[in-house]
This record gives sequence, C-alpha cells and structure tokens, in this order.
Amino acid sequence: MDIVGVVLGGGEGRRFGGDKLVALVDGYPSVTRVASTLRRAGARLVYVLTRDEARCKLYTALAGLDGCLYDKPSRCQGPGYALASLAGLDASYVFVAPGDAPWLPPNIYKNLMSYLSGCDIAVPLHGNGFLETLVLVVRSSFLPVMQHVAEAMCALRGDVRPSDYVRFSRCSVLVGSSLLGVLSPSSFAHINTREALRTRAARNPLGGKDVLEIRPGSQVLEVIEDRKRLCRYLPKEARVYAEKGLVHLARHSRRDYEYICATRDKG
Repeated sequence: MDIVGVVLGGGEGRRFGGDKLVALVDGYPSVTRVASTLRRAGARLVYVLTRDEARCKLYTALAGLDGCLYDKPSRCQGPGYALASLAGLDASYVFVAPGDAPWLPPNIYKNLMSYLSGCDIAVPLHGNGFLETLVLVVRSSFLPVMQHVAEAMCALRGDVRPSDYVRFSRCSVLVGSSLLGVLSPSSFAHINTREALRTRAARNPLGGKDVLEIRPGSQVLEVIEDRKRLCRYLPKEARVYAEKGLVHLARHSRRDYEYICATRDKG
C-alpha cells in the first residue's frame, strides 16, 4: 500500500500573528509534529503544500520533508482550492493534514483508511454534524476529479471549500470521530490564535459513532457543469444532508443555492 502524506501550509497566520507552522508546541514546531503524525500513520513520503519556495525550504528544514507542492495560481485562494494541487501525486492513497493541527494522532488516519472501502474520500464527522474537512484520506483515482471540482466551483462561486470534494465525489465516507481512536478533545484543535495554542480547545466537540456513505451518484460532476441542473439539485442535496443531521454540508448546499441560483434569478 503506497501512501503519501501532505501537510497543508499555505495560510498567512493573520489571526495568529505569524507563521503557525513554526510555532513551538511542546518543544517542536507544529509542522514537525504534523509531519511525524503522517509518517507514523504509514506515509512513505511527506510533502508540504505551500505557496512559495522560501516557505518550502523553511518547512523542509524543520520537518525533514521529502519535497514541496505549490498552490496553483488562481483567483480562488485558500485550502479548498489548494487541494486541487494534489492531482499530480503518485501514490495509491494520500493522507492530508493541516499544518496548524499539531495534536493529531496517527490512529485517526489508520482508522479513516479502514472505513474507506471502495469510496473516494474519508473524513471525520463530529457529534454536532460538522466535518473535519482538512483531515482526510483520499484515493489516488479521485485526485484528478478534485482538480475538476475545484475549477468548476471556482468558476461558479469564486471560491472553493474543502467540503466541495465530499459533496461532489462519487462516494464519500464520513466517520464518527469517536470511532477514530481519538485520545483527547484537543486531537482536532487548530492553533489559529495564540489563545488556541494555550487552551488546545477544538472548535467542534468529539462524538458520534455513525459511519455514513454519501453517494450523490455518477452524474454529480455533470451537474456542476450545468447551472440549471445544479439549481434543481441543490435543494434536494440540502434536504438529504439535513435529514442525516449533516449540518455542515446542508448549510453549504443552501448557501450555494442562494448565491448561484436564487440571487441571480432575482437579478
């Protein structure tokens, strides 16, 4: 089984007041801790996905990384669009981790992998219906599709959310976070601010033992190419997610309908 790990390192750290990935956490830079997590989870190689060569050299020196990937230039920015840069990776599976989540234990990825089965992507699901969309296991065959989804949503909406890859995959698995062998509530904590570094408080509560397969259907990629079909699809999508208690995805479906369909129709 060939696995490559990718540390996301493209954020500006404005709220943190500096580069979060070099912040010391229990004596080690955050990027070093995250890279170690991916290696211990089974990644043969670990790369950082970042924006420029200077950051690449810094993170590689700190964490002993195997190389760098770079965000593709686009009017769309942020981690959602950056994930499209994974398309060229040569691996059977890709483990993705945010560089500002230094307390992620490796068993999260091992357990996500065990639930992936024949699906394209697996992500943790918290007890409040929100997903940890930047902690994911991706099958290599889905990487080119991610690029297609990113380009389509960038054109339609002007931005790309990490949740778009869950919504527009052939099959996604959402795994309750209490099934992932998580050791503490801080496992999913991000150091977005100096206060978060001190408190280690996660945004979403742990919980949930559900494993849900989301199967939008083989035609879902064709839907995002046709605005009329998409506008018929989005309300149905929102209802399905709401019925399953997937607050995160239902909210994004409704927002897309308001922006892409309802607002333009009124205009």
